[in-house]
This record gives sequence, C-alpha cells and structure tokens, in this order.
Amino acid sequence: MSGRLPGRESAPEPSHRPLEFKLLLAGVGGQGVVFATRLLAGTAAGMGLPVLASETHGMSQRGGSVLAHLKVGGTAAPLIRRGTADALLAFDRDEALRNLPFLRAGAAAYINTPDSLPVEVAQALRSRSIEVHCLPATQVAMELGSSTVSNVVLIGFAAVHPSFTFPLENLRETLSRYGRGLNLRALAAGAEEGFRAAGSLLPASKRASGA
Repeated sequence: MSGRLPGRESAPEPSHRPLEFKLLLAGVGGQGVVFATRLLAGTAAGMGLPVLASETHGMSQRGGSVLAHLKVGGTAAPLIRRGTADALLAFDRDEALRNLPFLRAGAAAYINTPDSLPVEVAQALRSRSIEVHCLPATQVAMELGSSTVSNVVLIGFAAVHPSFTFPLENLRETLSRYGRGLNLRALAAGAEEGFRAAGSLLPASKRASGA
C-alpha cells in the first residue's frame, strides 16, 4: 500500500440522498458478510435512517453462499427483488456473477477480485449502464496483516463513490465502537484505493484520514 491520501480540496456535497437504497451483499461463509451487513445497518441507523436487513443462504456453513439484503428507507418488504437493487457488494467473484441479475439498470457493483469480469458479462452490464468497480480487496487486507478485513476494505472502496449511500465518516464512527484499529485501517486503505481509481475530486465527507 502507498502512503496516506494526498490533500484534496473540498468539493460540494450532494444536495440529497435517495429516498430508498437497496444493497445486496454476497459472498461465501467466512468472508464476513454478516459483519458487513451489521456495520452498514448500524451506520444507517446512526444516521437516523430506517433500515431493514435480511440474511439468507447458508449463514453457518463456511464456504457456502451467503446473501444479505439491506434496504435503507422505502418499503417494509425485507427482500430485494431481482432487477431492483441499487448496488451489489460482492466479496467473492463467483458470487458476484451469480447475483448480478439483482441489479437494476444504472446500478453499481463493487467486487473483490483481482480480475476483470468475462467480456460478455461486462458488455451486458454496460448495455444497462451498470458500473463495475473491481478491487483485489483480499490482497489489500493481507498487506494490512489479515485477510479477514477484506470485507471492510471493500466497503471503504465503495464508500468514496458518490452513489454509495453510506458516508465514509459515518462508517468510521460506527467501526470505532468495535474497538479494532485494524478495521479502521482497512476502511481507510479501501477508501485510498477508491480515490486512486476515481482519479477526481470527491465530497469531503467521503474522504479518509488514514487512521
């Protein structure tokens, strides 16, 4: 990993957030999908937003598919229907490919993978204006000393994108309650990778200080 983020001038904050944000989290057992879901749900609750979380598929089986539905605002229905999700956080490439049909046109996918998606899949997603952001989050996490925080790395990476509804500083505040400095470093490392990939000014509230 490189050093801390270079200084950036503040950019205007978005004037509003979507009334409803539907996020799908996908991975396999042992990748921290449940922890990631609780982190994001706790962050939304701390922001005073109504939130629903539903975890499904093989939660207790290490290596089995794990899927979580997280809805901020909107209807009381706990599950996200196919073709309606605003974003996908995929901690595993195969699980990303399995769950891409949940995304609506214009959505975004954040995927833990060192590789790009198959050409035909990437073309199909582009035809629906779905953004795909890939990061080798496991590798970044291992550079920090533990692959177990790859989930937090990916969340930090997603958080610097304007369309992701969870501000970086709010995530930091929620994580600080867990008392693990490694999680905060993982969040900052993911955010740094996100800034590097974006290559442009982003809202000040989505910056990391590298704590």
